[in-house]
Amino acid sequence: MKNSNYIKYAFGLLLAVSVVISCSDDFYTNELKGGESPDTFFQTDQGALQGVLAGYMTLGVTYSNLWETPWTYRLMMGDEVTAGGIRRADKLSYERLTEYDFDANNAHSSKMFNNLFQGIGRVNVLLDNMPTDSPEREKIAGEAKFLRAYNYFDLVTLFGENIPLVTSELNPDEYQQLPAEQGTIWAQIEQDLIDAISVLPLKSEYSQANKYRANRGAAQALLGKAYLYQQKYALAAEQLDLAIISGEFDLAPEYDRIWRKDQEFGIESLFELSYTEDKAITLGGYNWGEAKFNSDNVLMLQFAPRIESFDTMAGINQEPGFGCGYPLPGLYDAYLAEGDDVRRQGTMITEEEFLAGGVTFKVPSNEIYGYHGLIRSKLAQYLDEAKGPVITLNNGTNWRLLRFGDVLLMAAEAHVLGGGDLGKARTYINRVRTRVELANTTAADGDLMDAIIKERRLELSYEGYRFPDLIRWNDAGVISDAELASTLAAVTNEIPLRKPFEEKFKLAPIPQIEINTNPNIEQNPGY
Repeated sequence: MKNSNYIKYAFGLLLAVSVVISCSDDFYTNELKGGESPDTFFQTDQGALQGVLAGYMTLGVTYSNLWETPWTYRLMMGDEVTAGGIRRADKLSYERLTEYDFDANNAHSSKMFNNLFQGIGRVNVLLDNMPTDSPEREKIAGEAKFLRAYNYFDLVTLFGENIPLVTSELNPDEYQQLPAEQGTIWAQIEQDLIDAISVLPLKSEYSQANKYRANRGAAQALLGKAYLYQQKYALAAEQLDLAIISGEFDLAPEYDRIWRKDQEFGIESLFELSYTEDKAITLGGYNWGEAKFNSDNVLMLQFAPRIESFDTMAGINQEPGFGCGYPLPGLYDAYLAEGDDVRRQGTMITEEEFLAGGVTFKVPSNEIYGYHGLIRSKLAQYLDEAKGPVITLNNGTNWRLLRFGDVLLMAAEAHVLGGGDLGKARTYINRVRTRVELANTTAADGDLMDAIIKERRLELSYEGYRFPDLIRWNDAGVISDAELASTLAAVTNEIPLRKPFEEKFKLAPIPQIEINTNPNIEQNPGY
């Protein structure tokens, strides 16, 4: 069920809170007209709610910011998709990533860096000015800290620790921040989530209209994930187990419905970002320059099969789009090797299947740029998830940022790598496999990590986990440098211009514009 209240508030309140944020004494000393200052705006529960809604909305923009998002970056850097488009250089920012041919001026770095720090700034203003002298504002403080932790988790896993740690409003003379000391950003993420866990309600304690708000289980899962990425395996297992045994979450019955409308804020979702198909946006009314003024998930348009190449897609309940992110055949082969037809069908559709469903080609299939006989069924532009007058601009697919299948596999990994409960790890793996009609794993105890690596690839395909998984496993010594390089080079038949993977690509470059404006920041090595 879509939460219309969130959408209605967020897209009006970002502007209102922006007024609050911009009115500092240094620049505006006269009486404020038509707005409120931060020291009065957040004094009530309603004002505080508006402040935290701006934080949710900013994270929503970060993950649907037209073309460059944390999801698109991680997806293009891995081994699951091509850049696609109608021809070479049609979507150059994607091709640069898939070919490992980019520098510090790439569009992804600047968009991600700016949007994530903007999200942190939004909640810092709230936390600095909101008294927590009511139960509602205590809860809102927990939500704000959860959002700050999520933004910082993305920043530190994308850009590394050579970035500023900002936990309060800055005056103009404080803008040129020094990089944080090693370990302090992770420590702040941990503390924010520990604080959030202590005050956030269970998901079941929210009304349906408020399910979009951060809950205790989501904070426990994100804290467990943060521990896992730092190789603090016992702590990770503890937090992830708590989320699992809470009884608040479970696997959705059908794998192919996880990302569909009927499962929005459903049993498998710990935390998701809400978008709407109800704004009746027209082509002339869409804002192609500022995503924060849009309310849909435009990436479904970007990643739908190319409209100039595919026709009559209504037979499979899909609408064509801009043609980015065609599946690579290596993942298809992995499903076949495992006998995993349920997840294969829930992830991709073969040419034979969609032609049988009534889809036709407008051009010879061998002329479709980046296409290799497959289109996606997961994260596809479905007709019943969109409305008119322009279906491709009114897509309401929510982003599931934390889901239970991922939590089970992270918990299994934490137990295996931390010398924990291998029986519990095996149970978690088998729960994921049982849902898709596969037999229990037969891996020996010493081979359970290999089973988890395979399971995560098949379970979480296209969701933005594959590339960061490979990087952190390499950092932890689970896979060797040679294994990492060969895995990412295995797609060169389909992406012939992909360069050999280098150590520097484990982190995105800090945007050059940030280096130019803040001499205290040093570029990540190799750029």
